[in-house]
Amino acid sequence: MLERSGFMPINYLKKETYTGSFCGMRYKMAKAQAGEGEEAKTVLRVTHWPEPYGFDATKDELKTWMDTTFDEEGIQKGIDWLNQAYQETYQKESR
Repeated sequence: MLERSGFMPINYLKKETYTGSFCGMRYKMAKAQAGEGEEAKTVLRVTHWPEPYGFDATKDELKTWMDTTFDEEGIQKGIDWLNQAYQETYQKESR
């Protein structure tokens, strides 16, 4: 399973996108804007999709994403969500 120690700190995510893969699942964490105008806020967007291709080469229909708070707690929520997605989707496919 994915653990916090394998992910970059929030200061890294302020400027860079973090990508990785785990047993058939690829994932991405990136700073993003949710909402429009004065309602817009900075979020951590976490995305997963099936291997073998990278984010840009994968059709959007195959990607699943969620937004969470842009802080350390949000990173942990994203990791928990990725672990759940792995168990529900990718682990079943590898059996």
